[in-house]
Formats: sequence, C-alpha cells, structure tokens
Amino acid sequence: MKMKILISTMIVLFLTSCMTDTINKFETFTVQIPVFFQSQHTDKASPDTSVDFSNLYEYKEYNDNKGRIDAAEIYQINYRIDSLVLENGKVFDPEIDDMEFEYVAFKLKFAVPKPGKSQYSLDSTDFEPDPNSPLYILGEFKNVNVKDYYRKSNHIIEVPEANAYAISEAMKNAPYFYIYTEYSRIKTQTTPEVILPYIRAKYDVIVRLKVKL
Repeated sequence: MKMKILISTMIVLFLTSCMTDTINKFETFTVQIPVFFQSQHTDKASPDTSVDFSNLYEYKEYNDNKGRIDAAEIYQINYRIDSLVLENGKVFDPEIDDMEFEYVAFKLKFAVPKPGKSQYSLDSTDFEPDPNSPLYILGEFKNVNVKDYYRKSNHIIEVPEANAYAISEAMKNAPYFYIYTEYSRIKTQTTPEVILPYIRAKYDVIVRLKVKL
C-alpha cells in the first residue's frame, strides 16, 4: 500500500513538473533581430580596431515588444570579407593570394546618451561609450585566412554564455552599444604595422529577444 502511494505521489509530481514547464514555455516567445554592419575602411592598419554603433530603437521588432522584454541577448556573430586591396596595391584574389590574420575579435561596450540628449534619439552622434560599461568579449575568429572568409557567410560564432547573460541584463535598459572589431597582426608581418589601402568587411549580429506574453 505504501509503495502504491509513493508511486502515485511520484507520478503526480512528475506531471505537475511537466505542466509547469509547458506553461512557462507558453509564457514567453522569441524574436530575433539581425543587426547588419558593413565596415569599410581606406588605409586600414594591421593591427587595428574599428568601432561600429547600433541602436535597437531603430528596429520595429524591439519597439513593438520593449515593454515586455524578459531577456535581450546577443546570440551569435557571422563574419565575412567582401573586398581587400593588399599592401602593394593589388586587389586580393582568393585563387592565387594568401593572407592570414592571427585573429579577428569582437567586443561590445554599452553606450549612454550625451548630456542633454534623449535616450530615444536615433542619431549616433548623440551617444558616447558608457564609462561604467565593461568591454564584453563577444567572440573571436582565430587563424583568419582571408580566402576562407572571402565573400562567404558560413563563419559563425556563438557568444559565451556568461557574457551573453550579463549583456542581456544590461541591454533590457540600454539598447544601444558599440561593437569593437579588433584585427590582429598578419601572420607574415615583419613590421610594427601593415597598411591595407582598402578593406570592406561585413558582419551580422543576431539579437534574440525573449518577450513575455
């Protein structure tokens, strides 16, 4: 008899847990926002860092759901190189040319409105880096052989879980940020820096919103 009661209790607890998980899943839904960046530079040094600004208030998906956002995380990054002119002035040809960066890293720093500027402004010049924001590491592509990344959008990294959570907590209240793209030295580089006359790269950042119903 005691065994029957124990089994019955375990079944009830199991069913209750399943029902709770199912209900919780239906309490939120996910919206993904692809944020596209195109970095275009002349006389780009190696090593060097470029900076791009993003404001989620520019996106309908964010504005439609901002009052119900439970989490706002940067989920993954996709990186490619679309055009490159080598140090000698030659246009890079993936069939015959070879150039490799030790790494290309991506980091995030939150922004704040400048004194007297609105937090809802869509003008990037109304913002500045938040001095209280850490520089979060989003991810790093290692051994970036240009011909493997040349006009190919199949290189994706996911943001480390710990950083994704910290970013999510801050992004719910500060949906504007800077992305720092850090280019390392070229592997064959023998001088302190190499100047590339032209480089155009593209990267996509996927922002995932978890929205309460």
